[in-house]
Amino acid sequence: MITKKLLVTLITMVLLSICFGTTAFASELDATLPVQNGTEDKDNIVNTDSNIESQSNGTTEEEAVVEDPELTLGEGYFIDEQGEVYYVEPSDEPEELVIEDIADDTEDSQEDNEPAKKPSYSEKDLRLLTCLIYSEAGNQNYEGMLGVANVVLNRVKSDVYWHAKTIKEVIYDHKWSVQFAVTIKSKSTGLSMLDKALNTYDTRKFTGSNQEAQKKALNRAIKAAKAALEGKNNIGNYLCFQNKRSASSIKKKFSDYKIVGDHIFYRTK
Repeated sequence: MITKKLLVTLITMVLLSICFGTTAFASELDATLPVQNGTEDKDNIVNTDSNIESQSNGTTEEEAVVEDPELTLGEGYFIDEQGEVYYVEPSDEPEELVIEDIADDTEDSQEDNEPAKKPSYSEKDLRLLTCLIYSEAGNQNYEGMLGVANVVLNRVKSDVYWHAKTIKEVIYDHKWSVQFAVTIKSKSTGLSMLDKALNTYDTRKFTGSNQEAQKKALNRAIKAAKAALEGKNNIGNYLCFQNKRSASSIKKKFSDYKIVGDHIFYRTK
C-alpha cells in the first residue's frame, strides 16, 4: 500500500515537472518570436535591429530614412548663403558664350603698369580660375571678368561655404546643387564648357571665325585671374552673381547689389 502511494507521488511529481518546464519554454518563445501580422496589435511586434537603432535616436523608422542634404534639392534648384532656395531653368548643356572683340579701358592703366608682385598662388589655381572666368564671362570686359573671379575667391574665404576652401572645391561645389553651370557636362560630348576652356588654355588653339576675339578674351581672363589672386577686388564681399536679365527680381529681394557688365553681383542679407 505504501509502495503504491510512493509510486503515485513520484509519477505526479514527474508530470508536474514536465508541465512546468514546457510552460516556461513556451513563455520564453512568446517573448522573443515576432507575432504574425493580424494576430496581435502592431505595437507588440518586436523591432528589427534597424528599428531599434532608429528608436534609440528618438526617430521613427520613416524619419530615420533621410536623404543626403546634397540630394534633397531637385535639378535646377540651389541654396544661397542665407538659405534662400532659387530655381534656374536646367538645360542639358550650358548656353555657349558668343565672344566678341571687346576694347578694354584697363589695358594700359597706371595700376596695371606697377611692378609685378610675386605670385602667392599656384599655376593650377591660375589655370582653373582663368578658365572659369573665360567660361562664365568670356564675353565680358575686364571688370566683369574680375568680378566673377572675386566671387570664387570670396567663397573660398567665406565661412558660409565652410565645405569648400580651395578654388577647385568652390568651382566644382555641388553641396546644395551645381554652383557654376559651366561645370555641367554635355550628354552628347561628355564635356563641359569648363573642360573645353581648360583644353583651350593648354593648347592655345581656337576654333571658329572669331579666333582673334577668343584669344583676346582668354588673355583678358588670365589678367583678371592674376589680379584677383593678387588681391584686387571690384565687388566687395558679394558671394553670388547672375546675368543682369535677373536684375529686377534680385533688386526686389535684396538692396545690396552691384551691376558690372552683364552680371549682377549680390549677397542675400
